Amino acid sequence: MNLLRIGTLVLLAVLFFVRPEADQTYLYERNMQSLLDRVQEEIGPSGARLTEVNALGEVPGSYLAGRRAEIAARFAPEDGGEATEPLGLSFSATVAAQSLTWTWRGETHVEEKAPIRASSLLPPLLTIAIALLFQRTILALASGVWLGTTLLSGYNPLKGLWLFVREYVIQQALLDSFRLELIGFVIGLVALIGIISRGGGVQGMLELITKLVRSAKSSQFATFLMGLAIFFDDYANTILVGNSMRPLTDRFRVSREKLAYIVDSTAAPVAGISILSTWVAYEVSLFSPQLLEVGITDNPYLVFAQTIPYRFYAIFTLLFILIGIFTGREFGPMLAAEKRARSLGHLSHPDARPMVSDAMTRVQPKENIPHRWWNGVLPLVTVVIVTLGMMWHSGNASLDAPYPLSAVLSFSALRDVIANANSTQAIAGGAWSGFLLAALLMLTQKNLTATEVLGASFSSTRALAFAIVILVLAWCIGGVCRDMGTAYYLVALFKQSISPNMYPIVLFLVSCLVSFSTGSSWSTMAIILPNAVLLAHLLGADSVLGPYGLTIVSIGAVLEGSIFGDHCSPLSDTTILSSVSSAADHIHHVRTQIPYAMTTMVVAIFAGYIPATRGVSPWICLACGVATLFLILRFAGKNPDEEVAASQRT
Repeated sequence: MNLLRIGTLVLLAVLFFVRPEADQTYLYERNMQSLLDRVQEEIGPSGARLTEVNALGEVPGSYLAGRRAEIAARFAPEDGGEATEPLGLSFSATVAAQSLTWTWRGETHVEEKAPIRASSLLPPLLTIAIALLFQRTILALASGVWLGTTLLSGYNPLKGLWLFVREYVIQQALLDSFRLELIGFVIGLVALIGIISRGGGVQGMLELITKLVRSAKSSQFATFLMGLAIFFDDYANTILVGNSMRPLTDRFRVSREKLAYIVDSTAAPVAGISILSTWVAYEVSLFSPQLLEVGITDNPYLVFAQTIPYRFYAIFTLLFILIGIFTGREFGPMLAAEKRARSLGHLSHPDARPMVSDAMTRVQPKENIPHRWWNGVLPLVTVVIVTLGMMWHSGNASLDAPYPLSAVLSFSALRDVIANANSTQAIAGGAWSGFLLAALLMLTQKNLTATEVLGASFSSTRALAFAIVILVLAWCIGGVCRDMGTAYYLVALFKQSISPNMYPIVLFLVSCLVSFSTGSSWSTMAIILPNAVLLAHLLGADSVLGPYGLTIVSIGAVLEGSIFGDHCSPLSDTTILSSVSSAADHIHHVRTQIPYAMTTMVVAIFAGYIPATRGVSPWICLACGVATLFLILRFAGKNPDEEVAASQRT
């Protein structure tokens, strides 16, 4: 067991056994909000007139203080009319349970919720520990989910197993339209790659690109540029870039671990800071209501744009890739992986279990057919164009005042449309449109028969079974963590560690921890951002940045910490998809990526957030960070080609 795994396991043990005291009031209040959400869902859009609010216990009483108007507004009719049905609420909270009794239309109902406890940390901790110890991703994820469902079922493992299958696998994964569309996108794009590989399209692209790409370095740089080009969605980025560039990086003996790192590092970090992406509307929606509460009336998108210079983790991650490519230096497990690939030609470790089988990665062109590059480029370009077109159509249709087609070049129009688009439906439609065009090209040119088209598609997609199981289990562990309140408990642990200068750093670290433990950046943002803005504005009175400045830095810190987990957690769907598209062993991808992610995270803190909270310009912070990253690679890194050459001489 290497030092990285030992250190991670020790950190997990310390987190659980030597943790600070959780803010119980905060946890009680989160449960109160959850109970109110249930009642609101039951009552529906017609609403109700709040007539009575009672509280049993000190915590419910403190929660209700000054919130009666806010609670009443929650149950107001959605159409703005006046509700006539009276609603009575009675809160109760003890150490053992929290409940909400509500009376409506002459009937009394009781909603109960178990307290959020330290045991909510156990499922993600067990998952990460098993993944590190045994390097068995499915075993790790399934164990974590089963433990969580057992705890949710009153410590009954059989009921927990039934809950595992019924609620999380079937209801939340396989019957969820968003997730089905994502699986459809993955299958469609992989089938497309199978067809254009068998029909000579990929080989034609490689022969064209090879005229420009002549080394491992230039192949990595081309992969990086393609990752920047697919800026509008992280899912599309991971699958499209990895599948398209893998044959090229394989030719120049770039390890699958390094390919997966570049793919993963240009997915969430790029989509997260892009002004036009499927992320930006979600990110803005989480903090824009709180801006009005503290008196900030600026356009929320302008506020988002002002956070970009403080998005140190994403920016340093992208620049770290570039520095590594052009210096040719690596360190840690990634250096070992690159030396192995260069010297032995083993693109993966001998004991690796790639997320897809050789049936997908070794699809060879049919003999005696022309290798036309446009047979590969046209279907891939179609994926992008149809995706953007469907995003425009779905997003524009959902607006109260749709834009004319002539507004397609307007930044504000694109921003509004993408904010309301059905992105997963769009990328799934794009993938299958590209698939149909690829099949049509091969059939009309007689490069492949109909049977060969279906055979190439099937041989590629059947290799995805292992990857889809892992993706479904990752969604399951995310659902378990949500229902157990894992993220809320982590926030409650560190909520009291606050000072104006340390506040953005604490937010960043807590967001890193929550997102890494749950594997979800979006849920981390949803948990922490609404709670961060008000306190940042209040603490800003004692900061050199002022209330507005500290709020900007704090929003950026939460977004960046959330991206950290999406980038490198073994539970993250984009991390899994990066392993899938790169045909890399998932655990090997995580193990080689974490030292690089941790390096950029530490530099983001010491060269970014610490000086920035003390009034240093973010541009100076970025310059210092880039210089630090260069020095780290210069003195801690080694060139794998030089290392291989030196070992061969001896």
